[in-house]
Amino acid sequence: MSKALVITSYVEHIENISLNPDDFDAVICADAGLLIAERLGISPTHLIGDYDSMDIPQKADGDSSVFDELIMLPMEKDMTDTEAALDLAMSEGFDDLTVLGGLGGRFDHTMGNIGMLARFTPLTSSICLLDGQNRVSMLEPGTMTVHRGPYKYLGLIAYGGLCRGVSASGVKYPLDHFQLPNNTSLGVSNEILGEYAEISIEEGQLLVIQTMDL
Repeated sequence: MSKALVITSYVEHIENISLNPDDFDAVICADAGLLIAERLGISPTHLIGDYDSMDIPQKADGDSSVFDELIMLPMEKDMTDTEAALDLAMSEGFDDLTVLGGLGGRFDHTMGNIGMLARFTPLTSSICLLDGQNRVSMLEPGTMTVHRGPYKYLGLIAYGGLCRGVSASGVKYPLDHFQLPNNTSLGVSNEILGEYAEISIEEGQLLVIQTMDL
């Protein structure tokens, strides 16, 4: 299993981000995600974007500490730079993807990135969106172990339609083969009681959202 970190151009509460770049086999910056990487002291391996939000990066001759590949995209295209970065990660053979950012800010981008979870979840061994307050992943039929970590709250939200057979154990408000529709707030503000929770569903796509108060 090979891991890639995809850094977007917008990351909320960046002061709370703590990542070890050695945990990843590649770091792919989408457009101005390069500026986020520099702020975090992370050296990218790949850059991709249309560079409408920053100057086109220039690689210093002989500097092996900077990126290996720069891919220029047209400004008018049918996908975001983040989606293009995820496509690049998949084409390079990475199947464990952490997307830094992509939450907050422009709501259309946030919803588009949730759509990327729906697209890539069945194609990867693991994918999540992460910022300084939230961690978002998606569960399709099966079981997921969710470690509490620094997060106080656990939200379970049906994506797209009804989730059938939702079960949650190790949480303050357990569920047992619950039918969770996508038109309710019932799944928000649960809490993991110990070190981890077990979440499972039988049908549908379930957003698994960990978050904290700031």
